Amino acid sequence: MSVERKEAQLKKQIEYIHQSAESKRDEIISNANQESEKEKNTIIEKEKVKIDLEFNKKLKETETKKKISHSQELSAARLQLLKAEDIHIQSLLTEVRDKLIKSTQESNYPEILIKLIQEGIKKLQDNNITIRCVERDIKLVEKAIKQINKEYPKIKIDIDTMFYLEESVIGGVTIASLGDRIICNNTLEHRMNQALAIALPLIRKILFPSLKTQTPIQ
Repeated sequence: MSVERKEAQLKKQIEYIHQSAESKRDEIISNANQESEKEKNTIIEKEKVKIDLEFNKKLKETETKKKISHSQELSAARLQLLKAEDIHIQSLLTEVRDKLIKSTQESNYPEILIKLIQEGIKKLQDNNITIRCVERDIKLVEKAIKQINKEYPKIKIDIDTMFYLEESVIGGVTIASLGDRIICNNTLEHRMNQALAIALPLIRKILFPSLKTQTPIQ
């Protein structure tokens, strides 16, 4: 083989080696780029998922805070309404109580005492009863008993002068029998509370229709 042919053949071999090397290099670079892109996309997807989870978490926290805040605002507003309602009702009760106190100073109060005692006698159905009143009403109660004795001559009516009703009691009497085992409370305050227990829920409903009926204030 001539020297020229050997050189040409060697040159071809060298070119082939260069081409193979370049091809291999391009393949490696391409594979590396693909792997890099794949890894980059994986990282991006992971970060997107992480961001979405964090966003949803923050969104839920924000919604929860809004709900709590809204609930607190509603509770505060309702509490203010309830306070306003109670103030109004207390004012109404004070007015009723004041009128009841004034009624004990009116001319028909002795007649009221007679009716309260008569009612107690009918309820107890006993021939021996004891009346208790506030000390300031003792004279009026004595007169009432004299009047009642005409209607119920067989009933023995005593006045307990050892234990008067408390001075804070508006008026009226308690009627007891069987050694205080049975007591009929016919004080004006007790009668007022009984009436209010029935009337207050209706009053609240009329005056404050947006609020639920509360337990009557005693």
